[in-house]
Amino acid sequence: ESVSINPLVEIEYACVNNAPSNIVTVTVDDSITNPDDLDYSLNGGPYQASNVFIDVTPGTGHYIDVRHTNGCIQRTELFDITTFDPLVLTLSDGEINEIIATATGGSGEYTFTLNGIDYGSENVFIISESGTYTVTVTDSNGCVATASRHFEFVDICIPNYFTPNGDGNLDGWAPGCVIHYPNLDFDIFDRYGRKIATLRIGQTWDGRYHGEELPTGDYWYVVRLNDPNDNRSFVGHFTLYR
Repeated sequence: ESVSINPLVEIEYACVNNAPSNIVTVTVDDSITNPDDLDYSLNGGPYQASNVFIDVTPGTGHYIDVRHTNGCIQRTELFDITTFDPLVLTLSDGEINEIIATATGGSGEYTFTLNGIDYGSENVFIISESGTYTVTVTDSNGCVATASRHFEFVDICIPNYFTPNGDGNLDGWAPGCVIHYPNLDFDIFDRYGRKIATLRIGQTWDGRYHGEELPTGDYWYVVRLNDPNDNRSFVGHFTLYR
């Protein structure tokens, strides 16, 4: 008696004990109502009752023979098993106060957490204090890698003086180390409390007021970060040297 087996292969990739794994399942024609009538052979190996093969060796040209109790054997189409390198995570310094998490291996489609906070696919993190930071990456198969490292926070840098003499060195005054504060602004005052400049990130004070050079002396600043996560202000003074 002829039967229609029509075997099809379904491949599922997973992570078992944090290592890449695969599960190959054979499905057959709906006309096969008694699964005990079939057994299965992978790549010409011994037959087994289960239609599931676990951790098939990565490579190309695999096949599964499906045998019916009536002696009929039908073969699946050839299929390939993808190999995955172990998932590895490294942490490195980026721009100032940045952590860059680099994942390699695994199945890709990485998602990251920093100290338990989900960042999705974002792998660059901004820190606001010194400490040990732990990053975890998960790939699409569910494999996980974790790395921890101490990172030093660098606060904004406020110069003590500047020399606006046109020599190309310290000709303008502005706070530095502010790449992650795009809304920063600052005011400058003279010794009498008169506001002589209001500037934003990317601008520098040239030592002038209404186009006129101001004399050597101390000047005061108020720097505002205007950041939703860090709304500090800094007040102090610096010196203009002519």
